[in-house]
Amino acid sequence: MGMTTAPSPSSSTPMTVWGGAIALGVLLALIPFEQLALIAGAALTLLLALAHPVLAVGMTVLSVPVQELVVLPGGLSVTQAAVLLTLGSWTFHTLARAEQRALPPDLLLLWGGLLFALLLSASTTPYSRTEALRETLRWMVAAALWMVAASTITQRWHVIYLLACLLIAPAACAGIGIVQFATGDGPPTFRIAPDLPYVRAYGTIGQPNSFAGYLNMAWPLALALAMMMTGSAWRNGTQPRRTAAGRWGLAAILWGIAGVVLAALLASFSRGAWIGAAIGVVGMALSLGRRTLPVLLGLTAAGVAMALLAVTGALPEALIVRLASIWRSVAWFDASTATVTPENFAVVERMAHLQAGWEMFRSAPLFGVGPGNYSVAYPEFAVGAWYASRGHAHNYYLHMAAEAGIIGLVAYLALIGGVIRQTLCALRRATDPVLYSAAVGGCGIITAAAGHNLFENLHVLNFGIQLTVMWAVIGAIARYTEDIQPQCATSSQAEQGSLAVT
Repeated sequence: MGMTTAPSPSSSTPMTVWGGAIALGVLLALIPFEQLALIAGAALTLLLALAHPVLAVGMTVLSVPVQELVVLPGGLSVTQAAVLLTLGSWTFHTLARAEQRALPPDLLLLWGGLLFALLLSASTTPYSRTEALRETLRWMVAAALWMVAASTITQRWHVIYLLACLLIAPAACAGIGIVQFATGDGPPTFRIAPDLPYVRAYGTIGQPNSFAGYLNMAWPLALALAMMMTGSAWRNGTQPRRTAAGRWGLAAILWGIAGVVLAALLASFSRGAWIGAAIGVVGMALSLGRRTLPVLLGLTAAGVAMALLAVTGALPEALIVRLASIWRSVAWFDASTATVTPENFAVVERMAHLQAGWEMFRSAPLFGVGPGNYSVAYPEFAVGAWYASRGHAHNYYLHMAAEAGIIGLVAYLALIGGVIRQTLCALRRATDPVLYSAAVGGCGIITAAAGHNLFENLHVLNFGIQLTVMWAVIGAIARYTEDIQPQCATSSQAEQGSLAVT
């Protein structure tokens, strides 16, 4: 009886592999390179995001400057897609019971209080409930990103990775802004003077004031880390050449980022941002404890030097005029009776929006006119001939009071107070120089944003992602210092390696 012999795996497998490889090669050859690159990038992004939620959080931070440049299928922006990917990754890891932190109950309660106040205001608004729910949803997204980041930062590399993302995205945007300023690439309305070819920097954000607000959420962190790394490299000069070169190289990169961001902030010609930055510097100085005095003396010397340069005419005239006009931005007057000129147009318009916001608050002091309804309600409260709304009251605290009433304002201030308390705790607990410097930079960001919010609304364009992720990093430093910093670090090393100004 004859017997048939089955083909051996060794002879059939190579044919199968080669056939599949050829078919895949033909398929890839038929796909245009642009689409192939997009598919490969999307696949890599998906894999990285699913690998760990922290990676997805960092991608979301990186997406903020390009959120309006690319529209994905379904009309989603890059940032919206990144948020959905982050929430999906976090859900996947939660179901898989991966290691996660318990959320801080005090901040969780404060977040809940703010969202409840916004929902309460949205339910009582006599204007658009659709706009109210949209604005509340924006705050929910910021809260969700904070929740994901705060619950998944469990290791030191998570903090380092997020700090890098928080610096890279604003630095890239700032570089674009500097090129715009230098080349005059911008709308005529952004020109800083009729006889000069320069325009106010606006980056990929679209508006100089909002662009400057975004930068105020980055430069304090870059400056704090740059000073720390410089001090560390200087004091550890006896280490191996490769280690010393690495420290100096990293310090140079951090100084470069700080310089680019600050230069772009100056090129934005945003007076509110400049005041916010000055408040941020004071906040950083106060966070240094006993090292505050030399820092404040240095700031005083810098201010005197700036004044002397202005008096002697060494500064550009356009910059001097802009600095001199800051007083008009903070002085209160009645916009309905002011004589409008090309020089004071922006100041009078700002005051008209402030007065309209105040009247909105007076009309509904408890619940406000509804989140997101400032522009909807504006025509009823317009001052003089200023009938076109700019979207906000040019003071976020008044804006929140106008939209969500005293309940919403108190809830918002309570959340900021909880974040400040958390930051002070991080400053006390951090012994690792990197983490301590990140906390100092966080102080600068919180105070700079709080100061700038006196003139703008920085809770727009998904800037809340940049801000709340920084809050989550500070929270990790405050609550889990023993897990995310080297065990050999000591308190004295923190003082030596951090922002020691000597």
